[in-house]
Amino acid sequence: MTKDDWVEICGKCLADHGTKNFSALEICDVGRRSGGAVLSAPPQKLLDNAYKLIDVLEWLRTEGGTASVLVNSWYRDDWYNKAIGGVKNSMHKTCAAADVVKMGRTPSEVADLLERHPHAKLFGLGRYKTFTHIDVRGMINRLSPARWGQA
Repeated sequence: MTKDDWVEICGKCLADHGTKNFSALEICDVGRRSGGAVLSAPPQKLLDNAYKLIDVLEWLRTEGGTASVLVNSWYRDDWYNKAIGGVKNSMHKTCAAADVVKMGRTPSEVADLLERHPHAKLFGLGRYKTFTHIDVRGMINRLSPARWGQA
């Protein structure tokens, strides 16, 4: 699938879902290259996982002020995930994880906000120096919660 095809198909799905603050290319920047790997589009069935994550990210956007939530990495196919050094069973491969930054907040503050979400027990949260990892593993029948990274 080309980048244009992905933008059209996923864009329509996001619009039908009522998503206003996240785009197809934030979910998957089709064609992005790293270490010889070229990122391909996720199977459309994985968009159900993305919708669950979008709902959490929309909550994060409004919690503690309406600052933008920027996505560094969302979906990764097997080859791209391996090329960037992702873990073998990465939640990114399910379209249910994103590495994010909330403008005006440190990654630790973002993780603390997410800990206050009503469904935090269903999340995987990783605290990193420059971003926060959030996944909705418990919402897609994976073992949860999970926490790792800097204190």
